[in-house]
Amino acid sequence: MTTQIGTHQVEEPEVGKEYVRGLDSNTWLLFTEDPAEDRPVVVRIDRIEGDVCHCTVTRKLS
Repeated sequence: MTTQIGTHQVEEPEVGKEYVRGLDSNTWLLFTEDPAEDRPVVVRIDRIEGDVCHCTVTRKLS
């Protein structure tokens, strides 16, 4: 999976960290193990090339 994470969406995306798509679907938030989080997909950033983040979907939340 490839996604563009702009600096206005994630201030400093980090390789190895997991993120969830925000409710407005244009922002990405750092994933926490909060059970109240109702986000469909959690992605882990594998590498960053310029503005493009190469991600792996690590889990789908119910």
